[in-house]
Amino acid sequence: MGTVEVFDGWECDISQVEGLGASKSPLSDYRDMDRFIEARSPELVREISHDQLRKNLAHREIRILHGRPTSDHFAHYAWDGRIWLKNTGGSHHFAAARYIAKRLDVRVPLMGRLRKYGINPSAVHELVEHFEVFVVPDDAEFSVAFSDAMRYAGITWLWAPMPRPCQSERAIFLPRTERRSRKAAELLREAGMPDLGAHLIGVARYPRTLST
Repeated sequence: MGTVEVFDGWECDISQVEGLGASKSPLSDYRDMDRFIEARSPELVREISHDQLRKNLAHREIRILHGRPTSDHFAHYAWDGRIWLKNTGGSHHFAAARYIAKRLDVRVPLMGRLRKYGINPSAVHELVEHFEVFVVPDDAEFSVAFSDAMRYAGITWLWAPMPRPCQSERAIFLPRTERRSRKAAELLREAGMPDLGAHLIGVARYPRTLST
């Protein structure tokens, strides 16, 4: 259902990067990179100056700048719209450099491989033609209760893990051909569970594009 395009030598400014792929600190605890660096390494951004910007950019673990060759690369997802740096290190110094560069209004050009992830519209339409698809919590208490209820009611269903950053949820697939599964879909919709099928249709129809 997914598509991938790869572009070597793609360029952007550091300010355009809105997410990181890895860090020793919990990235998911923070709404954006600015809040991440303010909370985790405030000493790196205490001084907003060109000298402090250079010091942060000189950090060797920012491999998109210093590691040639490197597995670090950029990623863009049609359903998300943001540019991510899939890094293997240097998260704090990169976020700090970005923070300072934005406040100094200084451009910091970056170049590397870009992987663009999209959705195949035909595959999405085929999926939703056969299944109702919802997103539910993936915590143990909910999962046990949900599984027991579905089993007790004799409802056919499938599930799959959700990709990052939605790994705390799971996708539920309910066959449209079965009456009990259709009823379960109605109840999930009434309960306010996100309709993943409708969301995928929207993404396939109006993807968040990125100029390459």
